[in-house]
Amino acid sequence: MKKNNFPISHGFFVFILGLAIQLAPLHARASETQDSYAFMSAQDLYDALSQRSQVALGYMLGIVDAKKGSQPDGSCFAVPWRPDADEVLVNAYLDYWPSVADFSSKAPEALTEMMIKQFPCDR
Repeated sequence: MKKNNFPISHGFFVFILGLAIQLAPLHARASETQDSYAFMSAQDLYDALSQRSQVALGYMLGIVDAKKGSQPDGSCFAVPWRPDADEVLVNAYLDYWPSVADFSSKAPEALTEMMIKQFPCDR
């Protein structure tokens, strides 16, 4: 009796190749999306919030929530505790950005600076 392992090894190779092909586009799309929003410039955030973008609102709220409290430099900011806090934060950023307009600034840094100036912690 002849051993015929070729179909099994060939089938395994085809399975792995198919899996790699299926996962490659997901990885490419994930990194594209991550690059699109993880490194949004402060000006892009201003533009998007000016147009009432829900994606930009979620991005802003996520950053503010993640960075609230004490900062590495010893400063601190708190999120206003009120029902319309998201609207208050958007308006604060829209008022703040034109006076600063540092076009090299990334959104997380600009948001942190704005929050420290507009909503410092009560110490």
